[in-house]
Amino acid sequence: MPAVLALIAFALIVNELRPVGAVPATQTIGASTTVPGDISPVPWPASGQAAIGGRENGVLASSPNARPAPIASVAKVMTALAVLADKPLKEDEDGPAITIGPEDVTEYQQEYDNKESVVAVQAGEQLTELQALQGMLIPSGNNIAAVLARWASGSVDAHVARMNAMAKRMGMGRTTFADVSGLSEKTVSVPADLVRMGQAALDQPALAKIVSQAQVTLPVAGVKYNVNYVLGQEGIFGIKTGNTTAGGAIYLFAGSEQLASGAKATVVGAIQGLSTLDGAFNAAKALLRAARTSLRSLHVASKDQTVGRYTLPWGGGTDVVAAEDLDILVLPGMVVRQSLRATPVSPPTSPRTPAGSLRVTAGDAVFDLAVVNEDQLYGPGRLARLTRLTW
Repeated sequence: MPAVLALIAFALIVNELRPVGAVPATQTIGASTTVPGDISPVPWPASGQAAIGGRENGVLASSPNARPAPIASVAKVMTALAVLADKPLKEDEDGPAITIGPEDVTEYQQEYDNKESVVAVQAGEQLTELQALQGMLIPSGNNIAAVLARWASGSVDAHVARMNAMAKRMGMGRTTFADVSGLSEKTVSVPADLVRMGQAALDQPALAKIVSQAQVTLPVAGVKYNVNYVLGQEGIFGIKTGNTTAGGAIYLFAGSEQLASGAKATVVGAIQGLSTLDGAFNAAKALLRAARTSLRSLHVASKDQTVGRYTLPWGGGTDVVAAEDLDILVLPGMVVRQSLRATPVSPPTSPRTPAGSLRVTAGDAVFDLAVVNEDQLYGPGRLARLTRLTW
C-alpha cells in the first residue's frame, strides 16, 4: 500500500510539473459560400489577353490561356516601385534632387536618334525625385527610367535585379524584367501579374497621384502630356500604357466605379496584345462597364464578429473575433472560402491579443483578416493540473 501511495504521489507531482500544451482554436464561421446571382460572361477582348481585379491583392478573373508577352513601357511601373522601395516619397513631397550628367545627355541623344520615347534633358539640370518619376511615367521617358535606376540602385543592372526580386515577392510568377524601360522584348508578363503590379502601385500614394496626372511641366522638357489620354473616361484614373512591335498595345488601368448595388469600388485591369492602343482603351472601357453591372461587394465579416473559439480542456474559453470589417469584390457564382489560421494559445492570455488571421480567398485574391481572442484566458488551477489525464 505505501508503494501504491508513493506511486500516486509521484504521478501527481509529475502531472503538476508537466508543461501545459498550447490550445488550438476551432473555426465556427462557415468554410465557404457561393456568391448569389447568375454568372455573367466577361467581355474579354476578341484577340489578346486580359485580367481584372479589385483594389486589393489578387485577380478576380482572367482570360484563358494567357502567355507571357512583352509589356513595353508598362514595365516602368515596376521601375518606379523599385525606386520608391529604396527612396520613399510621400504624396506631398518632391524628394531629393537628381543631377543630370553628361552621360545622361548622351544616352538621351542616342535614344532620341533611335526614335524611342524620351524626355529632353541637359547637363547640370536638376530633377526632383517626383519630377523624375513624372517624366518616366507621364510622357514615358525611357531615358528617365535609366536615370532613376542608376540613382536608386547604382546601376541599371542592379535595378533590374531588384525589380525581378520584387516581382517574385508580389507573386508575379510569370513575369521577367530584362530592362527598366520595357524596350526589351525579353521583358514579359501576363495580365494577371500586371494586375498585381497595378495594385501595388496604387498602394503608393505618390505613385497613384502621378499616374492620374494629365500633364507635367519639367525644367528643360517643358510641358509633357500623359500618353494615357483616356484619363477621366469611364472613371479611369491610371495607370500606364505601352506599345511594342512584338507585343502590340498593352494597357494597365485603374478605374473608380459605382457598382449596380450602389457600392463604390476600384477596379484594376490589364490588356495585352491588341493591335492598337485605341483598341486596348476600348477593351478596358468594356471591362469597366461590365464590372459596374457584374461585380458585387460581399460582406465577409464585421469587427468583433465571432469566427472561431478557443475551448480550454480544463474549462472555460473565449471566442476568436475579427479585428476589423472585411468587404471584398466578387463575381456572381464565385466560391469564397474561409480558413481560420489562429495561433494555438498557452494561457494566461489577455483580452484582444492578436491570434492570427482568417484567410479569405476569392478567385486567386487572398485576404488575411486579423483576429483576436475576445476575453481573458486563464491557465489551469493546481487541482486541474494534478488530475489531468491528457492535456
